[in-house]
Amino acid sequence: MGKIVREVGLIGSNNRQIKLNALFDTGAYANHIAEKFLNGQTIDDLGVFEFGEKMPIILPTGEPLEGTTIKLKLLRIHGTDPIKNPSFCLWDMKMYDVIIGARLMQQLDLTLQPSIKEIIFP
Repeated sequence: MGKIVREVGLIGSNNRQIKLNALFDTGAYANHIAEKFLNGQTIDDLGVFEFGEKMPIILPTGEPLEGTTIKLKLLRIHGTDPIKNPSFCLWDMKMYDVIIGARLMQQLDLTLQPSIKEIIFP
């Protein structure tokens, strides 16, 4: 598994960009976002574009949780075109603001090089 932390830009329904640190994690299938960010801002400051269904989450410890599927307007990852209407699982995450999962990294054709802490863009 590979894990690298990088800054990303998110735009929600409030039409303002918030820059947050994101964990790029090949061990996570889906994207995740915290209800409250480490900088003190919240998901309400960003604004949710669309709420969806409940989603089960299994933490690395094996603990089951539940989140809510949401969509934002835009996700900006340096080196890629902006991603429109990205989906995230919203829950009370404490260690990171955002987790970018393997599914999105595969769609973007990103490769993680954890030994040198680099993300290779196509």
